Amino acid sequence: PAWTKKPNDLKEEDYKNFYRELYPMVFDEPLFHIHLNVDYPFNITGILYFPKIKNDIELHRGRVKLFCNNVFVADDLKGIVPEFMLLLKGGIDIPDIPLNVSRSFLQEDKKVKKISNYIIKKIADSLKDIFKNDRKKYENLWDDINQFIKYGLITEDKFAEAMKDYIIFKTSNEDYVTVNEYLERNSSDEKPRKIYYATNEESQVVQMEMMKEQGIEVIFGNSIIDNHVFQHLETKIDDISFVRVDSAIFD
Repeated sequence: PAWTKKPNDLKEEDYKNFYRELYPMVFDEPLFHIHLNVDYPFNITGILYFPKIKNDIELHRGRVKLFCNNVFVADDLKGIVPEFMLLLKGGIDIPDIPLNVSRSFLQEDKKVKKISNYIIKKIADSLKDIFKNDRKKYENLWDDINQFIKYGLITEDKFAEAMKDYIIFKTSNEDYVTVNEYLERNSSDEKPRKIYYATNEESQVVQMEMMKEQGIEVIFGNSIIDNHVFQHLETKIDDISFVRVDSAIFD
């Protein structure tokens, strides 16, 4: 498998060819990949691919394949890794995991938890690197990866802590902002600081126009999962409140 080689020895085409070997019946190209390679304090190698993720999370499970010393073990890591990571595709080789025990044991095994935390950190670090080094690429990928990131945010605390400042929203100014960028652009002494959002630009056109006339920027949150994201961010970031435009009252 490709993960036995060093990342520097592999070209982009090598990663794509390996993806086709793992998933011969999948015709979409992966968006990007993450190469896992660590031998201390545990041994793990693998390649995780980000597929295009649509709104229906259940129907687009990625099925990361589990291997042990290059021997295929299972195509479902449920209970071993956090739920949101099951949306990815790829393969992970973990020779240190005892495979002749129950899933309930693996879920409580300290080594398994450390491995899971390492993978979470690696994924978050890779996403943050794209954000910091190529913001335009991050924004272009957002439509395809935001469901994964948002799902991870509301279900896994470690991932939420790492990614809360890298969630972006499309705005009424036709660009993307983080929560902090929105607050800087729409500064106010009011507490809590309000972030106005619209769920549907067409049905909330009157409220959007009122906001525009007052010079207030609006973000869009039209996904089912966005309400949960707003609530979660309110608990993670001090003194903010997400307010839907049609519930706002003006003098």
